[in-house]
Amino acid sequence: MHESGLVRDLMGKVESELEGTTARVNRVRLRVGAMSGIDPAALREGARHYALEDWGYVPEIEVETSTDPTDVNALGVLLVAIGVDG
Repeated sequence: MHESGLVRDLMGKVESELEGTTARVNRVRLRVGAMSGIDPAALREGARHYALEDWGYVPEIEVETSTDPTDVNALGVLLVAIGVDG
């Protein structure tokens, strides 16, 4: 599944952003581009499974869907925000 590779990359970016901190992720917000062909529900579930397996808990996973085919990120998936505790 194409989404599984994207999930690994995106969640790896989350981990990289928090490397060296004790912060715990409580929310991840992603945006699916209008022309990406990515299933938002599959992306959300993949991120939830990744977090549970690698982090031992599941933060809130939000997936927005862009409708703008002219957006610079229309063909991809974007990590929009990371929410943390502490």
